[in-house]
Amino acid sequence: MKRLYLFYFFLALRLSCQTEDLRTEIILRVKENKIGCSGHEGQTECYLVQHGDYINSNTWQYFYDQIEGFEYEPGFVYKLLVAKEPVKNPPIDASNIKYILIKEFSKEVNTSLHLSLAVLSYSL
Repeated sequence: MKRLYLFYFFLALRLSCQTEDLRTEIILRVKENKIGCSGHEGQTECYLVQHGDYINSNTWQYFYDQIEGFEYEPGFVYKLLVAKEPVKNPPIDASNIKYILIKEFSKEVNTSLHLSLAVLSYSL
């Protein structure tokens, strides 16, 4: 009987020490321009992104959060590998998910944007 109690004690101890890795990785495609939006901090600018089945489609979604380690430069379309981590006890007005850049797969100039700007500046 004593052995059974010891077994359950060590089993409970072992299970309580395990931590789940809740970090997931996603691929994001970030559009070449930001757009005005209402976020956690009132009126701000948001990224437009694609992920999952929407990558390379015409559908873009608002992305209200920041990506830690990402150096955004307007005029470029980015393809990124990003980690999503839950934030324990976030402030009431903040996101409960933190995004961290793992890898920048590509940074491509949007040539259609540059051509439009060139035509516009030439016509002025």
